[in-house]
Amino acid sequence: MACDNQTSQFRKLRGYGAELSLDIIEVDGKVVDLKTNPMETMFFGNTNPTSETRRTMKIKNSSPIPVPFHWSVYKTKATNKIILEDEETHFRVSPNQGKIGGG
Repeated sequence: MACDNQTSQFRKLRGYGAELSLDIIEVDGKVVDLKTNPMETMFFGNTNPTSETRRTMKIKNSSPIPVPFHWSVYKTKATNKIILEDEETHFRVSPNQGKIGGG
């Protein structure tokens, strides 16, 4: 560390880092293998306006640290700004928040 009065000190900085690795491993009880089971298995089929449909996904956190999460669904894909008032109310993800354990 150097200062403008021409003094310096030596410091060591140590930390713990981990790369986040989340994978969808099951959809509706079926193992997701992108070679034999393409990404289309995660999309919802067509429904009628007043009907309800449900998908269950199992997500694995392969990183060694727990990951807090929350889900939100928005009307538009505004990449530069997220406005909470634009959140859709006819879609729901549960649990909508929590923590995915590490490993």
